[in-house]
Amino acid sequence: ADGCIGQMMEKVVLAPQRPRKTKEEIAAECKSWALIGKTDDRERNVITSLELKSEVMEVNNQRLQAKYRTLEENEVRYEAIQCDDADYVIVAFGSSSRICSATVEMARAEGIKLGLLRPITLYPFPKKPIEELAARGVKGFLCAELNAGQMVEDVRLAVNGKAPVEHYGRLGGMLFSPDEVLKALKEKLLNR
Repeated sequence: ADGCIGQMMEKVVLAPQRPRKTKEEIAAECKSWALIGKTDDRERNVITSLELKSEVMEVNNQRLQAKYRTLEENEVRYEAIQCDDADYVIVAFGSSSRICSATVEMARAEGIKLGLLRPITLYPFPKKPIEELAARGVKGFLCAELNAGQMVEDVRLAVNGKAPVEHYGRLGGMLFSPDEVLKALKEKLLNR
C-alpha cells in the first residue's frame, strides 16, 4: 500500500474477541510443529532453510527462477493512458496515479503531449511497455510517487539511458496535487 492508503483512518467494527486458547489447547491443536518451547514429552523444534543439501537447493532455486520467468511473461499488469502519441510519460501507481491522470488532462489542455503509465503490478514490473515507449522516442519520464523513489530505479533500468528519468515525490502521508506534478514535469523535463 502507498503512503495515502497507509495514512487513511476510518471507523471499523471488530468482531467480538474470542477467548484465548490455553497452552494445552494450542499444543493439542498444533501437535508437533508449534513453536511453544521444549517440553518434557518432545524434542525442541529446529527450523532451518528449505534444504541443507546444496544440490537439492540448486534444483529448487532453478524451479523458482522458472516460476518467476513465467510470472514475468504472463502476469504483468499495467494501464497506458494517452501514451500512443505522448512526448513525455508519467509513471505512477496507487493513489498517485489517480492524481496524475488529472495532470495528463491539464497538460494536454496546454498542448503538452503527456501520457500516464500506471503499473498495476509492481512485480512483475511492466518494463517491456516502458522499454517500448523509450524506443519509440518518448523524450522523458517522470516517476510521481508518494515515497522517496521506490520505483524510479526500475523505470531507469527499463529506459536504459534512451531518455531522462526524473523523480517527483512527497513523503510522510503528504499528497501532491495535479498542478504540482505538472510543475515538476516542466521544471525537471520540459525546461532542461
